[in-house]
Amino acid sequence: MSKKEKMSQIISRELLTMIETGQLPPGAKLPTEMELAARFGVSRIPIREALSVLRAAGVISSRQGGGSYVEETAGSALLQRIRIESDDVESIKHLFEMRKILEPEAAYLAALRRTPEQLERMRQVLKLLENESVDQGKSGMKADIEFHRAIILATQNPIMIQMLESLSSLYERALKITLQPNTELEHKRQAVYKEHQNILLAIEAEEPELAKIQCTIHLKNAEKKLSLFLKDYPI
Repeated sequence: MSKKEKMSQIISRELLTMIETGQLPPGAKLPTEMELAARFGVSRIPIREALSVLRAAGVISSRQGGGSYVEETAGSALLQRIRIESDDVESIKHLFEMRKILEPEAAYLAALRRTPEQLERMRQVLKLLENESVDQGKSGMKADIEFHRAIILATQNPIMIQMLESLSSLYERALKITLQPNTELEHKRQAVYKEHQNILLAIEAEEPELAKIQCTIHLKNAEKKLSLFLKDYPI
């Protein structure tokens, strides 16, 4: 882990503490990148990464006209519920290392090999995710898992399929951590749905490189949330 990555995690957790304690209340505008860099004695690079982590977690958002703002729903009670201390950090870290290797390549292969029936299944599961997560305000965990499973199945690769099935319980634990906070953050539920939709559109268009990129973006955003809510999670 590089020094820059360590510093960005320290800064993101410091800012989260300021939000939790009310120093930066809901709706408040954060100091500028330059002001934060001066405050923490660093360059703007780790500041940008720290803000990116908080943004991925749905704690802050960017608004038209510039600047980052604390989400109105980012109250102390919510943040206490989503700050998770877990004994599974090592297992989840290893899972994400594997997912970042396996799933973008699976999306690539799915764009080349998916059948019309498999594509329709992805559409159905994505619609279910939209109904549960975006419309009903639920985590949509089961639909999320099924969406990624549908992509793996579309690779037509029995080894990939077997690997996914053997890791299903660990998948559920990791997704519970990354998705549960979204139940109270509407814009994050919409963002996660959009990430899945972008993957599907690339697979539908038979654009393997684009499918791979969209899957990578989705996984990186999920891992940023883990780095904030899991103690000492390395990114």
